Amino acid sequence: MTHELRFLERVRQSVASLLHAPLSLVGLYAERETPREQYAFTLREPFPLVEAQLHRLGFVRNLVSSLKYRDYETPPETTVASWAWYPEGALASDDQLHLALYVGPDRSTTDVYAHWEPSWIRHPVRHYRATEVDAQRGIERVRSLFEEAGIEYAVVPADERIGGDETAGAEPPIR
Repeated sequence: MTHELRFLERVRQSVASLLHAPLSLVGLYAERETPREQYAFTLREPFPLVEAQLHRLGFVRNLVSSLKYRDYETPPETTVASWAWYPEGALASDDQLHLALYVGPDRSTTDVYAHWEPSWIRHPVRHYRATEVDAQRGIERVRSLFEEAGIEYAVVPADERIGGDETAGAEPPIR
Protein backbone atom coordinates (compact mmCIF):
# COMPACT_ATOMS: atom_id res chain seq x y z
CA MET A 1 0.00 0.00 0.00
CA THR A 2 2.75 2.48 0.86
CA HIS A 3 4.38 2.17 -2.56
CA GLU A 4 1.05 3.15 -4.17
CA LEU A 5 1.20 6.50 -2.36
CA ARG A 6 4.72 7.46 -3.42
CA PHE A 7 3.34 9.22 -6.50
CA LEU A 8 1.10 11.31 -4.23
CA GLU A 9 4.12 12.07 -2.03
CA ARG A 10 5.96 13.47 -5.07
CA VAL A 11 2.89 15.55 -5.96
CA ARG A 12 2.77 16.88 -2.37
CA GLN A 13 6.44 17.86 -2.57
CA SER A 14 5.97 19.65 -5.90
CA VAL A 15 2.85 21.52 -4.80
CA ALA A 16 4.44 22.60 -1.51
CA SER A 17 7.49 23.95 -3.33
CA LEU A 18 5.28 25.94 -5.70
CA LEU A 19 3.03 27.33 -2.97
CA HIS A 20 5.68 28.35 -0.47
CA ALA A 21 6.81 31.63 -2.11
CA PRO A 22 3.31 33.09 -2.62
CA LEU A 23 2.17 31.95 0.84
CA SER A 24 5.21 33.49 2.50
CA LEU A 25 4.18 36.89 1.10
CA VAL A 26 1.20 36.83 3.46
CA GLY A 27 2.99 35.26 6.45
CA LEU A 28 2.05 31.63 5.77
CA TYR A 29 4.19 28.65 4.74
CA ALA A 30 4.24 25.39 2.79
CA GLU A 31 7.85 24.50 3.69
CA ARG A 32 9.49 24.33 7.12
CA GLU A 33 12.79 23.35 8.67
CA THR A 34 13.07 20.13 10.62
CA PRO A 35 15.11 21.23 13.65
CA ARG A 36 18.12 19.18 14.73
CA GLU A 37 16.54 18.48 18.10
CA GLN A 38 13.82 16.44 16.39
CA TYR A 39 16.27 13.72 15.30
CA ALA A 40 15.03 10.44 16.81
CA PHE A 41 17.20 7.72 15.26
CA THR A 42 18.56 6.08 12.14
CA LEU A 43 17.35 2.77 10.75
CA ARG A 44 19.75 0.61 8.79
CA GLU A 45 17.21 0.07 6.04
CA PRO A 46 16.23 2.04 2.93
CA PHE A 47 13.12 4.16 3.31
CA PRO A 48 10.74 1.86 1.35
CA LEU A 49 11.31 -0.85 3.98
CA VAL A 50 10.94 1.70 6.77
CA GLU A 51 7.62 2.84 5.31
CA ALA A 52 6.34 -0.74 5.35
CA GLN A 53 7.28 -0.97 9.04
CA LEU A 54 5.53 2.32 9.78
CA HIS A 55 2.39 1.07 8.05
CA ARG A 56 2.44 -2.11 10.18
CA LEU A 57 2.84 0.02 13.33
CA GLY A 58 -0.33 1.98 12.52
CA PHE A 59 1.23 5.11 10.98
CA VAL A 60 -0.43 6.74 7.98
CA ARG A 61 1.21 8.78 5.26
CA ASN A 62 0.66 12.48 5.97
CA LEU A 63 0.02 13.95 2.53
CA VAL A 64 -1.07 17.37 3.83
CA SER A 65 2.12 18.06 5.75
CA SER A 66 4.28 21.00 4.78
CA LEU A 67 7.47 20.08 2.98
CA LYS A 68 10.27 19.67 5.52
CA TYR A 69 14.00 20.13 5.05
CA ARG A 70 16.88 19.50 7.44
CA ASP A 71 18.16 22.37 9.55
CA TYR A 72 21.86 21.86 8.78
CA GLU A 73 24.52 23.87 7.00
CA THR A 74 24.42 21.63 3.94
CA PRO A 75 22.60 21.87 0.64
CA PRO A 76 18.85 21.74 1.29
CA GLU A 77 17.58 18.21 1.68
CA THR A 78 13.86 17.55 1.79
CA THR A 79 12.01 14.68 3.35
CA VAL A 80 11.20 11.62 1.29
CA ALA A 81 8.00 11.12 3.27
CA SER A 82 5.89 12.41 6.12
CA TRP A 83 4.00 10.02 8.41
CA ALA A 84 1.62 10.45 11.36
CA TRP A 85 0.42 8.21 14.18
CA TYR A 86 -2.76 8.92 16.14
CA PRO A 87 -3.01 7.35 19.62
CA GLU A 88 -6.82 7.06 19.56
CA GLY A 89 -7.25 6.89 15.80
CA ALA A 90 -7.21 9.72 13.27
CA LEU A 91 -10.66 11.14 14.00
CA ALA A 92 -10.56 10.81 17.81
CA SER A 93 -7.02 11.93 18.66
CA ASP A 94 -6.33 15.48 19.81
CA ASP A 95 -2.61 14.99 19.15
CA GLN A 96 -0.42 13.19 16.66
CA LEU A 97 3.10 11.83 16.43
CA HIS A 98 4.62 13.26 13.25
CA LEU A 99 7.64 11.66 11.56
CA ALA A 100 9.80 13.08 8.79
CA LEU A 101 11.97 10.58 6.91
CA TYR A 102 15.26 11.49 5.26
CA VAL A 103 17.41 9.23 3.10
CA GLY A 104 20.81 8.50 4.64
CA PRO A 105 24.03 9.46 2.83
CA ASP A 106 24.46 6.06 1.17
CA ARG A 107 20.72 5.49 0.50
CA SER A 108 20.79 2.29 2.58
CA THR A 109 19.72 3.99 5.81
CA THR A 110 16.81 6.20 6.84
CA ASP A 111 16.97 9.06 9.34
CA VAL A 112 13.80 9.54 11.37
CA TYR A 113 12.87 12.89 12.91
CA ALA A 114 9.87 13.13 15.26
CA HIS A 115 7.69 15.53 17.16
CA TRP A 116 4.40 15.50 19.04
CA GLU A 117 1.84 18.12 18.02
CA PRO A 118 -1.89 18.89 17.85
CA SER A 119 -3.70 16.75 15.30
CA TRP A 120 -4.16 18.52 11.97
CA ILE A 121 -7.57 16.81 11.68
CA ARG A 122 -9.04 17.88 15.04
CA HIS A 123 -7.12 21.14 15.54
CA PRO A 124 -6.00 22.49 12.15
CA VAL A 125 -5.29 26.07 13.29
CA ARG A 126 -3.31 25.00 16.38
CA HIS A 127 -1.45 22.50 14.21
CA TYR A 128 -0.59 25.03 11.51
CA ARG A 129 0.66 27.61 14.02
CA ALA A 130 3.19 25.01 15.22
CA THR A 131 3.48 26.60 18.66
CA GLU A 132 2.72 23.37 20.56
CA VAL A 133 5.36 21.14 18.97
CA ASP A 134 7.15 18.88 21.48
CA ALA A 135 10.25 17.25 19.99
CA GLN A 136 11.27 15.35 23.12
CA ARG A 137 7.85 13.76 23.59
CA GLY A 138 7.77 12.77 19.93
CA ILE A 139 11.22 11.20 20.10
CA GLU A 140 10.38 9.30 23.27
CA ARG A 141 7.10 8.02 21.79
CA VAL A 142 8.56 6.83 18.47
CA ARG A 143 11.49 5.14 20.20
CA SER A 144 9.06 3.41 22.53
CA LEU A 145 6.89 2.22 19.62
CA PHE A 146 9.91 0.84 17.78
CA GLU A 147 11.33 -0.83 20.90
CA GLU A 148 7.95 -2.45 21.66
CA ALA A 149 7.89 -3.79 18.09
CA GLY A 150 11.46 -5.12 18.39
CA ILE A 151 12.80 -2.86 15.65
CA GLU A 152 16.45 -1.94 16.15
CA TYR A 153 17.62 1.60 15.58
CA ALA A 154 20.83 3.56 16.08
CA VAL A 155 21.39 7.07 17.36
CA VAL A 156 23.97 8.46 14.95
CA PRO A 157 25.92 11.71 15.45
CA ALA A 158 24.94 14.51 13.06
CA ASP A 159 28.26 14.63 11.23
CA GLU A 160 27.84 10.96 10.27
CA ARG A 161 24.19 11.36 9.27
CA ILE A 162 24.75 14.23 6.88
CA GLY A 163 28.02 13.06 5.38
CA GLY A 164 30.44 14.92 7.63
CA ASP A 165 33.61 13.37 9.02
CA GLU A 166 33.94 9.95 7.39
CA THR A 167 36.59 8.88 9.92
CA ALA A 168 34.32 9.17 12.93
CA GLY A 169 34.78 6.58 15.69
CA ALA A 170 32.96 3.41 16.56
CA GLU A 171 29.57 2.16 15.50
CA PRO A 172 26.64 4.11 16.96
CA PRO A 173 24.72 2.47 19.79
CA ILE A 174 21.95 0.11 18.72
CA ARG A 175 18.75 -0.01 20.73
